[in-house]
Amino acid sequence: MSQRFALTLIGLSFGLIVSVAPARVEAKDLDITLTRHGELLKLAFREVVADAAHLAIEAEINEAVKAPGTLVDSRRGICVVKASSLGEFASRSDAFRCRLSGNRWQPARFLHYEKSQDLVYLRCEMPEDWSSPPIEYLRDMKPGQWVVSLRYADELPLGVGVLGALPRKIASSSGYVGLTVDQADGGLTVKEVFANSGASRAGLKSGDIILDDENEPVTKRRRLSQVLAELEPGDWFLLSALRDGEPVTFDIRVGTSWNMLVDRQEMMNRFGSDVSARRSGFRSALQHDTLLHPDECGGPLVSLDGKLIGANIARAGRTDTLTVPIEDILSTIEEISLD
Repeated sequence: MSQRFALTLIGLSFGLIVSVAPARVEAKDLDITLTRHGELLKLAFREVVADAAHLAIEAEINEAVKAPGTLVDSRRGICVVKASSLGEFASRSDAFRCRLSGNRWQPARFLHYEKSQDLVYLRCEMPEDWSSPPIEYLRDMKPGQWVVSLRYADELPLGVGVLGALPRKIASSSGYVGLTVDQADGGLTVKEVFANSGASRAGLKSGDIILDDENEPVTKRRRLSQVLAELEPGDWFLLSALRDGEPVTFDIRVGTSWNMLVDRQEMMNRFGSDVSARRSGFRSALQHDTLLHPDECGGPLVSLDGKLIGANIARAGRTDTLTVPIEDILSTIEEISLD
C-alpha cells in the first residue's frame, strides 16, 4: 500500500467505491527535484535557454560589484541592470563593463538612471564578431502563459513560472530611515537612532544636527520630510550633519521597519521567502510566480519561444516576482541620449 495514501475499499452490490484520504507528508519525504522549482521541470525548458542565452549578461561597476543584467538592444549594445543591486547610485564617473555570452567582457558606459524602474541603462561596446540572432520582443502578453527567467552562463532556466498580472503601476511603500529629531533654534537635532535601521548602520548619533545641501542647519521638520518622501525602500541617499562642529556625510539606505510596521498578512506573505529591499514604486510592472531570490533580479524574462518580455526587477512576496516590461524599457531608451 502506498505510503502517501491510505485506501479504504468498500464493496457494494453495484460496484466498488474507493475512498482516498491523503496521509500526512513529512518534509523529509519531499523531493525538491520533482517540484515546479526542481531540476526535472527546468530540463524541459533547456531549449528556451539555448535560444535566448545571449539576453542574460553580467554587469560590473568599479571592478567591485557584479549584478545580473539584460541585453535589450544588441545592435546598439544597450543593457539594463537593477540599480539597487549595485549597492550605490551609479553615475557617468563610474567604471562599467558587461560580460556577454561566450565569457566576453566588454567596456560599457553609463547612459541613464530611471528611478521609477529601478534600472541603470548602460551602453556596451559590442564585439565585431557578434553573431547572436536579433532580439525579438513580446509585447502582447496574456495571464496564464508560461515565462522563463534566465541567468548568465546557465544551461538551465533560473526559474520557470506563470504570468499572473499584466503591467500595472505598483504603488510606493513608506520608507523607513530610523531616526527622530527635535526642532530647536539651532536646527533639527537627532534625538534618537533606532537599532538595525539605515540611520544606525550609516553611523548617525543622537545630537547630530541635520544640514542642507549648502551645509546650513535644517530648521523645519517639513523640509526633511519632503526629502524622505521622495525615497523608496532600497534607495540610497546622502545626509549631511554637524557633529562636534564638523560636517559629516552619511550614506543611508532606506529600509522598511518590519518589526514595527508590518501587519500579519504581509508577514505571512513574506514567510519562507526573502524579498527585495526595493519592491514598490514602479511605474509599470508585470507579475509572475517564479521563485527568484533578490540578488537574482535584473536578468531577462522570456517567453517559450525566446522572445524578451522584460527584466526581472524585484522579489515582492512569497509568490510574487515583478518584471519591468520591455515596452516600458524601450520607451525610456527612446527618451534618453545615446551619445
